[in-house]
Amino acid sequence: MARRDAPVPGGRLLSYYDRLRQRMLETAERKSHKLGKPAVEALLLVPDVFVLLVRLALDRRVPGEARALIGGALAYFLLPFDLFPEAVVGGVGYLDDLVLATAVLSQALGGELEPYARRYWNGDQELRVVLHDISKAASTLLGRDLFGRLQRLLARRGVHLRGPAPPPAGSPRGEL
Repeated sequence: MARRDAPVPGGRLLSYYDRLRQRMLETAERKSHKLGKPAVEALLLVPDVFVLLVRLALDRRVPGEARALIGGALAYFLLPFDLFPEAVVGGVGYLDDLVLATAVLSQALGGELEPYARRYWNGDQELRVVLHDISKAASTLLGRDLFGRLQRLLARRGVHLRGPAPPPAGSPRGEL
């Protein structure tokens, strides 16, 4: 039985979630040897972050400013061509969508929004841990150039995406 206070996405969105989950599983299986464990784990979070965005965007009790920001992240998920287009690179193209969504959620989760997010989160890990881990790994997941482009895009919208820590003094620059 569905809770009255929880927005229930329509059949088309649930269908999208199921297709997205299947696509992430297939991508993780096919590309795990190339991507490495952190990227595979991040890809498997994509559907849960997507459905969280949908639920928050549909909940009229979520403050309007936060809903607008979340709606923008949701639109970025749905657009086929973005900074790392899924239509061109396949399932790994959702990594920039995930990083953008976690940056938006991290900023929006302050104050009144956190109880809603906790209620709607389906993931196995604590949401704050997921947001922290993806933010921390964002530059590695996307590569420096794409990360920088996404960082600038978000900054124009007032969303802060932390960059990687500077290398220790005396360490060579330009190495991952």
